[in-house]
Amino acid sequence: MKKLFFRVIVMTLLMSFQLTLAQKTVSGTVTDNSGVPLPGATVIVEGTSNGVTTNFDGVYSISANEGDVLVASFVGYASFSATVGASSTLDFSLSPDNSLEEVVVTALGITRAAKSIGFSAQEVSGDDLTKTKETDLRTALAGKVAGVQVISGTSSTFEPSSIRLRGEQDIRYIVDGIPMNSTDVNTDNIESITVLKGAAATALYGYDAKSGVVIITSKKAKRGETYISVDHNSVISEVSRLPNYQNEYGGGYYQSWDTFAYNPNTDPAEWAAFNGHIVPYYAADESWGPKMDGTLVRHWDSWIPGHPDFGTLRPWEPNPNNVKNFFETGIKNTTSLSFAKGGDDYSFRATARASQNAAVVPNAKRDVYDLNINGEIDLTDNISVYSSLNARLQQTDNYASSGYGSLASNFSQWWQRQLDMDRLENNYYYNGAFYTWNRRSARNARPQYWDAPHYEQYWNTNANENSTYSGNFGINLTLAEGLSGNVEVKRRAYTRHSWSRSYVGVNTLNTTPGYSEGSYNTSFNQLLAKLNYRKDITEDLDINAIVGYTADQNKTVSTSAGTVGGLQIPDYYVVANSKDKPSYSTSRTNTKYRSAFANVSLGFNDLLYVDGSYRFDWGSTANPDNNRIETYQVTGSFIFSELIDIPSLTFGKIRAGYAESPIFPGAYVTNQTYSTGTSYGSLPSMAVPNTLANPNLTGGLRAETEYGFELKFFDNRFGIDFTYFDREDSNLPVSVTAPATSGYSSLSVNSKITSSNGVELAISGTPVLTDNFRWDLSANFATLTKTVDFIYPGIDRVILNSWLAWSSMDLQEIVGEEWGILIGRRSRKDANGNTVYASNGTMAYDNNQIHGNIMPDATGGLTSSMQYKNWDLTIGIDWQDGGLYHSVTDMFSVAAGMHAWTAGVNDKGNPKRDPVSAGGGVHQVGVYEDGSPADFYIDPNSWAWGNWTRDDLWLVDASFVKLRQVRLGYSLDPSALENTPFSSVNIALIGTNLGLLYENSQWDGGLDPSEMGSNWSGSRYASEGGQMPSTRSVGLNVSLKF
Repeated sequence: MKKLFFRVIVMTLLMSFQLTLAQKTVSGTVTDNSGVPLPGATVIVEGTSNGVTTNFDGVYSISANEGDVLVASFVGYASFSATVGASSTLDFSLSPDNSLEEVVVTALGITRAAKSIGFSAQEVSGDDLTKTKETDLRTALAGKVAGVQVISGTSSTFEPSSIRLRGEQDIRYIVDGIPMNSTDVNTDNIESITVLKGAAATALYGYDAKSGVVIITSKKAKRGETYISVDHNSVISEVSRLPNYQNEYGGGYYQSWDTFAYNPNTDPAEWAAFNGHIVPYYAADESWGPKMDGTLVRHWDSWIPGHPDFGTLRPWEPNPNNVKNFFETGIKNTTSLSFAKGGDDYSFRATARASQNAAVVPNAKRDVYDLNINGEIDLTDNISVYSSLNARLQQTDNYASSGYGSLASNFSQWWQRQLDMDRLENNYYYNGAFYTWNRRSARNARPQYWDAPHYEQYWNTNANENSTYSGNFGINLTLAEGLSGNVEVKRRAYTRHSWSRSYVGVNTLNTTPGYSEGSYNTSFNQLLAKLNYRKDITEDLDINAIVGYTADQNKTVSTSAGTVGGLQIPDYYVVANSKDKPSYSTSRTNTKYRSAFANVSLGFNDLLYVDGSYRFDWGSTANPDNNRIETYQVTGSFIFSELIDIPSLTFGKIRAGYAESPIFPGAYVTNQTYSTGTSYGSLPSMAVPNTLANPNLTGGLRAETEYGFELKFFDNRFGIDFTYFDREDSNLPVSVTAPATSGYSSLSVNSKITSSNGVELAISGTPVLTDNFRWDLSANFATLTKTVDFIYPGIDRVILNSWLAWSSMDLQEIVGEEWGILIGRRSRKDANGNTVYASNGTMAYDNNQIHGNIMPDATGGLTSSMQYKNWDLTIGIDWQDGGLYHSVTDMFSVAAGMHAWTAGVNDKGNPKRDPVSAGGGVHQVGVYEDGSPADFYIDPNSWAWGNWTRDDLWLVDASFVKLRQVRLGYSLDPSALENTPFSSVNIALIGTNLGLLYENSQWDGGLDPSEMGSNWSGSRYASEGGQMPSTRSVGLNVSLKF
């Protein structure tokens, strides 16, 4: 596929050379009437499909003949035409067209005048979204939309990011009307994104869109233009953040040395020479061992039989970069090829993208291939048809994840600081056997806790293949003046296959080999029909009305299978090779929905707009006797700038809206279902669930009110968009204890109530604008407060997640408190704020204490874009204030003697790890439990293991300011392209994830609070179990258009 991809590029280049032989190149600039360049303006040869767009400086270059008429156009400006003469230079100056107005894509893809909508909808252009060629859609949105909190996945892995929109995560992504997973979107194919934030904005989507919708409009060919574009970027990534390690003491549980004692009864005779050799404590996975002072010792690899270093002594010395040296330089190459052609009655565009990503983690890679095709044709004056096809193929090998027990927790929590990573890589597999630093003893090479890290990545392998296909076909009909219709069918199909193996060899920790595989298949089908009516009822009153119907069908099937008890034939990894009866599981979910909706919008004198919609949804997941829900909204907007004359005010609007959005219950929760169990002999078995089905259960109801205003000043050079929202979620399902006589342990009922409110502010401006220089700034700010108002009579708190068997920490919702409270153990303070100590020198503590909230107090971002002649510079920053997460890395890096805090000197100037009697230890000041003063020293090991369960010590402020993206680009002058097939060439240096400008970690643990994406779902919610290192990426992007 890769070879075919580049063959197509070469062929298109050759065709372009042929097309240019009979024509000359005409170039020039397109500016507004003040002389300011208009990037993205269109210049076409009238009556043909030959067209180009201007670059960042408003410069264009097009092939044309003398006598041809060129037409220049730009959104919001009146088009202008001119005839090509003898000169090869032709400039255009466009004037604003006051008859045009800004439009925005809203629910169901309906295009509306921006001034008429009464709800919050923020738009981001595709060019602004992908300045640095970010391929993850959610990460690309970071800092660009008010109210959107992006929690990135760890940048050294392929972990996806997650998004919160007004505090909610169940957001819908709609690509050209088709519901998609955000991870399946080709960011290079995005024309624009509209984020619908509230229930009023999403009401026309009905039952599953209450939390917000991200509408993605794909790039399409503009009528009258033809072009081919090639975009390539190569990016390298390197680890940029690691925990704050100490480099004074090596592996072990104590600082004294052990020596090898030769045993003639069991040891080979040649080992007699090893008697008295100093032997480290290999089996320890901590670094409380002897000081690394150069003492000659027997390192782990000196016991490998037949190895050149067998029996040798080497210095006991630090390897400060041993963890960093495990990681490689990541390389990612992405190439996109696009072709677009638009005529008077048709348009067609196709994009192909190939991306190969070799991660910084050894032997981990991902290849992604995208194909996006769309087209439209007018069959008659009253009938047009359109269609799109999208495909994505993704192959991932050896996905490395974060979390406790992963490579990250090995390196950052359970490790030895003297280890040499080069030796680990070169010697972990030798003469057919495996060896690890964590061997049980000099005589026993089997691991105590950990295999060698390269063994994990190269032998315990995994892979998955994902494929996504989606498309639509629709017909637009003009039925009468002002009356039109649309019928569209849509389909999306997603398949994932995954495999993993557990290898067993000589001296590996695992002694039972295994293999597992799974598949996940889901499909979505929809029929949509709409009637649209538009009419000016009077000179001052207009109406826009829509009625429609949808029918949805969703199917999901997942299967998994695995070996049990090992493999019959060694190294043959298939389920059928299972030594015992393999394990199998299958699940299937089918849902259907039917919907009918209507929307009416009235506009009075371009001054006042009122909009209302109503939608009925019938769902298969609800009780058949009560399976209809009704969603409605009413909004209004008032353009007050039409009534007042303030010279600096270009536009002013106030808006308000209210919506109610019921929710369907989940699949199969209203009817009793049974899962298959292990067969009893030849007899099948079914398992009875612990939860009693409630046939009357609903998903709850959301009621939301929203107010806002929009202001634009100085001919749109400065703008403000402010929103305040207030919502209540009532009758939410909650699990309660079932009556003992039912035979079930729990029952779901509708009872819980939560309320939320917040503000969102988006500011945009152009502080500097000259002929050669333009500076655009945009910033956003948002807050959210979500409170638990009621749960159930007699229940004032619910545990959302418990984690860490060794910790008392819970994530809870408590009546009267903000949602997402962290409850756990806290070190005790007296009335004066003094730390209280037990008699053994550890901190006294209290259980079930409120520590704080996981949600941030505020989020936001800042984007600066500058253009100077042919140069462009973009800088993107996003930030978060507040929120907490629990760090296992900090906790165990201290407890295991890895953290820098555990070494160094104390306030006496003596090494902390020296005996307390010799002036060492950590100084502790406070009071004892009886109130008497406490002033003593305790050795760091006793402090760490004595206090590691005090949860407040390991809670980290999630605040950060991050330099997310930087781009510096240069566009070649059109004069340099006159004898080439190219109409534009842009070369740019790009950088992503460049660093934290601010963080507030008490332990300086090297963690990145902006990359907690994998820790914000499931049982790891807000708990950092072992974050993989952050990376910094820089690269080069080349964009060609011809």
